[in-house]
Amino acid sequence: MQRTESFASQSAVSAHSHRSRPSRTQSLASLIDSDEEADLFADRKKSASSLSPEQALIHMIKVMMGTGMLSLPLAFKHSGLWLGMALLPVICGVCIYCMRQLVYCAHFICHKEQLERIDYANVMRKAVEMGPAWIRQKGYMAKQLVNVNMFIAQLGFCCVYFVFMADNLKQFFDETSSIHISQAGWIALLLVPILGLCTIRHLKVLAPLALLANIVYIAAVAIVVFYLISHLQPSDSLPAVGDWRNFPLFFGTVVFAFEGVAVVLPIENQMEQPQHYISPNGVLNTSCLVVLALYLTTGFFGYVAFGDAVKDTITLNMPNTVFYQTIKIMFVGCILVSYPLQFYVPMERVEKWISRKIHPDRQTFLLYFVRYSMVIFTCLLAELIPHLSLFISLVGAFAGTVLALVFPPVIELLCCYAKGGLNWKIWLKNIFLLAFALLGFTTGTYASLVQIAEAFGKEDA
Repeated sequence: MQRTESFASQSAVSAHSHRSRPSRTQSLASLIDSDEEADLFADRKKSASSLSPEQALIHMIKVMMGTGMLSLPLAFKHSGLWLGMALLPVICGVCIYCMRQLVYCAHFICHKEQLERIDYANVMRKAVEMGPAWIRQKGYMAKQLVNVNMFIAQLGFCCVYFVFMADNLKQFFDETSSIHISQAGWIALLLVPILGLCTIRHLKVLAPLALLANIVYIAAVAIVVFYLISHLQPSDSLPAVGDWRNFPLFFGTVVFAFEGVAVVLPIENQMEQPQHYISPNGVLNTSCLVVLALYLTTGFFGYVAFGDAVKDTITLNMPNTVFYQTIKIMFVGCILVSYPLQFYVPMERVEKWISRKIHPDRQTFLLYFVRYSMVIFTCLLAELIPHLSLFISLVGAFAGTVLALVFPPVIELLCCYAKGGLNWKIWLKNIFLLAFALLGFTTGTYASLVQIAEAFGKEDA
């Protein structure tokens, strides 16, 4: 749910020194030799912010259990029941592999450049600067390209949160009271508490609320999954394979739900024993497989339970009883607290720029002006999107695909070039990954935009 909590502690990373060796996939062997692994994945000096493998596992699972998971039943409607069961593990498997690429490349660059720590954007910058001569001067541009995509993705998450909360509040009050406010009206009303929460600039102030939100969110998800499993309908009438024109919407939703690449390095950088993060049964693989099992359960049983009547988010299909209506409010409260956590990432980068470029006398005013302006911007953008599922698919296909599936193969190719280990197998593998990513990016973005345009046309009619 809170993909950005770990960003705040990114600066707590210590220097690398090594004893242990994690197992690695054969396809990454050309990047890091076995002798070098002893220098790349050693224990770090313990600090107050160090994470144990168990703590890192909890963080990884938590950040991938967001609003996208609740839209997976609709994604299964787009793909078809059994094709969705087949494609979801494939897409997740590719995402996991690309995450592993990013971790290996980060350690390779840190070792080569004698760096203590490095974030995603600077991994891209250093990889470009170690690449062919014609591209080496483009390192700063490449870094900003990653930052821009992260900025778009995080603000996209914030917009999704606005729509998610508005949809659930509208249905709650429509079905339980005489208060009837449009989705646009609820989005506008939500602007008030969100502006108040985003006035808080330090995450530690929100930590108690975030912890409570995590507990409530997990309990609410468990209740929803239990309801789905106990209210299954015959699956014979559901299509095994859906309309091929809707496959890109499935892809975008899955990438949005599973996209945890933005927190892979912040969490790994805080581990005292990084070898436990990247090993075959380590934190990264284990957390992703646990989340995959939960995604398969939610998507499959949600579609079987509600069939073609499944809505943008599964919470909108829950019964009109006091208990299940309360579950919707629980989700709204959790997402409300999550908004400033997502908002922290782009604002942290903006505030660093302001602190360097603006006179101290003007910094405070400008900091809050930018904060409020960006909250209002996400609110206005959310007002323009008529359906939550289409917004999720668009953000996942556009920004999520680039971060999770396009940049890591490019970074590995550049690192292998610097290592002198480029061969036809490396080229073939990464060209396949890039082709897969670009296919999903183009078709997913196009299909989402077309569906959004059609939705506007229906509303105007």
